[in-house]
Amino acid sequence: MRIAIPAQGRDLDKLMCERFGCSPYFLFCDSEDPQGTAVYRNNPSLIGTDGAGIVVAEYMASEHVELIIACKLGQNALKITRAVNISTYSAPQTMTPREAIVAWKEGNLVEFT
Repeated sequence: MRIAIPAQGRDLDKLMCERFGCSPYFLFCDSEDPQGTAVYRNNPSLIGTDGAGIVVAEYMASEHVELIIACKLGQNALKITRAVNISTYSAPQTMTPREAIVAWKEGNLVEFT
């Protein structure tokens, strides 16, 4: 499953970024091999000013993401992810992307509602 996580840095062991739409980077990886498939991309919404969450949610759809793990997700971004069938789960900002993926696999994260 293709996962996307807002990240503060280009490392599975750096903390997740609290702000989905304004995250400097996004980690894209496969749920079965996060380390071997990890790709980090700059956030395309940082060049604009308004609607960052919407821009990023549309970007996730274009990247064929099936699951987003984030600390926070705004209502507009949530509407778009639901419309394109991307699952969204909440993780605390104190987690790294690696920890968040493990927590999701173990069923310890809550789905955004």
